[in-house]
Amino acid sequence: MSVSTSLDAINRVIQTHNPFSRHFVVKTQQIWANELPDVPSINGHASKAVLDAVKEIEEENVSTLGIAFLASKGRGKTHILGRIRQSLRTNGNGVFIYLSEYGNLSAVKYHFLQEVVVSLRKPGHQEVMQCQEVVTDFLNHVLGRNFSPHQLIALFPKVVAKDPQIIERIITKAFQLNIGVEDPYIIKALLWTLSAVHAPYALNWLSGKEITEYQANVLGLPEISESKQEIYAFNKAMQIINFISHYKTPVICFDELDGAECGDEDIVSVSGFTRAMVVSSLGKDVYNNLRRGVLVTAMYPSTWQQEVRALPGNEAVEDRIAELEIDLRPLNENTVIELVRCWLDRFYEIHNLEPPYELYPFDEDELREIGKEKPTVREFLKLCAEKFPAVPVDPVEEVSEVYEEIKSNLEVLLDNNQTISNSLAFAFHNLIGQTLESVTIESVDREVSPKYKSNGYIQLRIIGKENNEKVKIGVGVIQNCHGRTVGAGVKRLTWYKDFDLTRGCLVRSKAIPEPPRWRTANTFLRKLTKEMGGEWASFQADDIRPLIALREVFKSLEDYDLDQDAFDQFLERHKDIITENPLIREILSDPSGEVPVEVNDEDEEFERAVAEVSESDSDDAEELLLAG
Repeated sequence: MSVSTSLDAINRVIQTHNPFSRHFVVKTQQIWANELPDVPSINGHASKAVLDAVKEIEEENVSTLGIAFLASKGRGKTHILGRIRQSLRTNGNGVFIYLSEYGNLSAVKYHFLQEVVVSLRKPGHQEVMQCQEVVTDFLNHVLGRNFSPHQLIALFPKVVAKDPQIIERIITKAFQLNIGVEDPYIIKALLWTLSAVHAPYALNWLSGKEITEYQANVLGLPEISESKQEIYAFNKAMQIINFISHYKTPVICFDELDGAECGDEDIVSVSGFTRAMVVSSLGKDVYNNLRRGVLVTAMYPSTWQQEVRALPGNEAVEDRIAELEIDLRPLNENTVIELVRCWLDRFYEIHNLEPPYELYPFDEDELREIGKEKPTVREFLKLCAEKFPAVPVDPVEEVSEVYEEIKSNLEVLLDNNQTISNSLAFAFHNLIGQTLESVTIESVDREVSPKYKSNGYIQLRIIGKENNEKVKIGVGVIQNCHGRTVGAGVKRLTWYKDFDLTRGCLVRSKAIPEPPRWRTANTFLRKLTKEMGGEWASFQADDIRPLIALREVFKSLEDYDLDQDAFDQFLERHKDIITENPLIREILSDPSGEVPVEVNDEDEEFERAVAEVSESDSDDAEELLLAG
């Protein structure tokens, strides 16, 4: 395709596309997606310090280093972490572990484990999961071979189908090599990540999530409820990280430590500490238990001074997570030119255009004058968006574009009860005063009392009127895989008197197996739906995706420089996102008393996939069998 140099063609594109619009804040998915325009000279000293630390660790000059990025809002902290991630991915010399959300602060170590595994799922240097690359290095070490990750991913499930005992022999060899992992099941689960069929369940187990009895038996892993997993979460996370450290340098980044959480999440832990305090203390514990690696925290200087340094024993925290303190610098008259050039180069390349000069339509002298004011990256990009001669976009249309962008990039994890329940609560809150399925919604309770009895199983209560009668619907999102856990949750949905309910609603997309394995769950499910007028509302990923995206947009309004009024107008124009949502309607509708037809039987699908692997040709697996 030819490159257009026509000024008319260039100006037509400029009028309808603003490359600087809504790109003021780096989001988590951008860090992993390798889509950030980058100017290495902007705060290059910060990323260089981390990458130099990785090199020092590789050369065994040091074993661990804690680095703190201290900079005010908009200086580019997250962008630099993204640069570090891309460098590690390009060079293949490290594993990037990134945290920016911390959930319930009183269970931060359990959330840490889950986020470690989320990071290990992301692609590494060889375009397979980071954990698969590490396991490949491990197997080559144990077997004395030189397989690539792609070879092992193709061979491993066939090998295990032909010789199930090979995993135990590999684990035995691993312990002879003294790689520092106490729990052999961790090694077993990591090995299973080499099988496309088994990997999702192995990764769930590694992250402390429940798997079914059948899945546990096939994988040869212990079936442990989430409540017990929480007790061992931190120890498990550190065993995984220290296993990684034998083969690649882990770079563990704690981001977004500043500010308040969204209203339906914990801002302060049970002990009264802020997010920055809790996560910094966690960082100290990680450092103390880290065999080798780099720990990076990013926060505002005010957060560091007023919160972290207010911690009891703050010197112990500072000495570990901030052995090296790095201040991020504002832009200057040279770096603003480099930044604009970077963004415009990408813009013109995408649209196959060649501008009359590289900074067109900006004036270089004017940009340099702005640079002399030393703006933050965020301030400067906002200014560029305002000065770019594009036709202004309707704010409501901007909200719509952000919504579509977030929805299309959203990874929906159907086993995350909290994310699903938060999104449902947000949707129902925006229905207050409206009537849907004959229910007029008056209020939504996020805390269902008594809290100690609910134990987190009933996450919200919808209060309203149905045919002039008071209705109080207790909603429990219970996507767990352990029969005992699901049984405990469904049982609570039948406690109408305890929680002041008129009906209970189980929200679950997965099948509930028949007794004897799930006897309690089935007993109380029958009581809920057949005797007490309750309901089981099933859903698909596409039902919950729009609701999660809607809430993410609301949380990100400030980041995208959008206002509440534009969001409210967007909701008014697109009210069907909520009012026509099948799950919302199912929760409010008159209960059918029947078990949903469209539920996902994970065990059945898993069994079928395992059978297909077992029946596949495994002649090409002989080489690995001999090695093992």
